[in-house]
Amino acid sequence: MQVYLDSYGAFLGVRHGMFFVKPKGAEGRALPVREVKAIFLSKGVRVSTDALQLAIQEDIPVVLTDGLGRATGQVWSGQFGSISTIRKQQALFSMHMDGLQYVAGLLQRRAAMQLENLSLWSEKYPVDAASWERGKAVLSSIINRHRQAYKYKDVESLKDSLRGWEGTATRHYFQLMGSILKPPFVFDGRSKRPAYDPFNALLNYLYGMLYPLVELALMKAGLDPYTGILHADEYNRPTLVYDMIEPYRHWAEWVAIELCNNGSLGLSGFEDKGREGFWLGPNGKNEVIGAFLAYLESPVHYHGKQRRRALHIDLDALQLAAKLRESDFKPFE
Repeated sequence: MQVYLDSYGAFLGVRHGMFFVKPKGAEGRALPVREVKAIFLSKGVRVSTDALQLAIQEDIPVVLTDGLGRATGQVWSGQFGSISTIRKQQALFSMHMDGLQYVAGLLQRRAAMQLENLSLWSEKYPVDAASWERGKAVLSSIINRHRQAYKYKDVESLKDSLRGWEGTATRHYFQLMGSILKPPFVFDGRSKRPAYDPFNALLNYLYGMLYPLVELALMKAGLDPYTGILHADEYNRPTLVYDMIEPYRHWAEWVAIELCNNGSLGLSGFEDKGREGFWLGPNGKNEVIGAFLAYLESPVHYHGKQRRRALHIDLDALQLAAKLRESDFKPFE
């Protein structure tokens, strides 16, 4: 279970050896330590040092988030989940063609999941069949291009191609996704900071919930989230998270469409802050957090078994760590 405290005045403490969570003005409840996998705290939440000590002792990360749900910092033991050999190999991997080939696989999965979302939406909502078939054909072509990435010999050429393919796929995908969005919501393209409309604010918040989950998975696997591959190194930015999040973004997009189209979330769930754009409001956050956590906890078929979606992130991080740990991985030979 991931615990989110996103309301001003909420409290996190310890009672009888368990975490004690109390929203402002509501009854508190105790949570068994063994059930808590991560804790997310936003501005205005009170927390006791006993709770922080218990989290550190039990290796449970406590993540601080901003108003968009993005991680701004965390409390943890300072110990990675595995030996330093992995991170030494990771530094080499990030500069080598092998690393880019790995990212090509991630982006291929991203495009494949975009295509799957479009196929499911076209069965669920009325669409313009001709334009949707054209869009899906573009995505299928991008997937095939990613499969051919192994033919590249020059790192910079492949980087340019990967960025171009990803941009083309996402542009067509978002265009079709916006066409099924029901009023009063509209979506004419991505706007991040600020979000120019409520739907973009919703996407920003859902993506923001995904980022720390990916970062935590990398750290548990012994990987350095700040050593990216395709994304250029930026000071104090978890660039590997930006690479690794791609195969999971479609979860956020699916939940966003469903929340808006089934009436669970209305415009009253958002705040217009003028020059700062639209933000998800307190009432909207409660609905969104509950819906997305339930979606992440639901099992789907993955690697031959039914597994919780949230577990997919951990498994992918562990798989990358295992690849880097292999004795025959010597990228510069």
